[in-house]
Amino acid sequence: MQKRLFLAINLPKEIKDELVNLVKKLDKANKNKPIKWVEDENFHLTLHFLGSTLAEKLDSIDRAIEPIVANFPTLNFQLSNSVDAFPNLIEPKVIFLEMKEMSDGKTLALQKQIGKILELLEFEIDPRPFRLHLTLGRVKSKTSIQIPNFIIHNSEFAIQSIDLMESELTSNGPIYTILKQYQLKS
Repeated sequence: MQKRLFLAINLPKEIKDELVNLVKKLDKANKNKPIKWVEDENFHLTLHFLGSTLAEKLDSIDRAIEPIVANFPTLNFQLSNSVDAFPNLIEPKVIFLEMKEMSDGKTLALQKQIGKILELLEFEIDPRPFRLHLTLGRVKSKTSIQIPNFIIHNSEFAIQSIDLMESELTSNGPIYTILKQYQLKS
């Protein structure tokens, strides 16, 4: 059996609440536009997308990832007040909020180390430069977007773990399940 997997940083409730408020403002400013907003419970930072993976590989993923994550301290972040889009705001496909790392590049170092071990396990790693961002919405067809004025109030947060997630695609959107939680060094 195969599972669609990714490694992610899940967010504290108060940060998700800030993102929910931001998405409501974005939705109001972009009414009737072909944008699928991320569901409240699904906000996360993807470190690596593993894709369709045989269930038998879960043990080897586990053995490879756990010692790497255990060597990294708590990660600290701050949400920015900057909404952007991939590939750009003129022809947006993915609307996102930028994040700032407050841990001296440790998140990027962790993401790279995990990427190297995943390559050894024969996973295809995204070659694009890693960018700290939280997806807010996906644009279904060509449109422009309006970014209203907003302020993030509770913007700083700490992360204690990295999660191996399963993504089940449904007609109502993805359903995410945490399969394994890897604790950072405290």
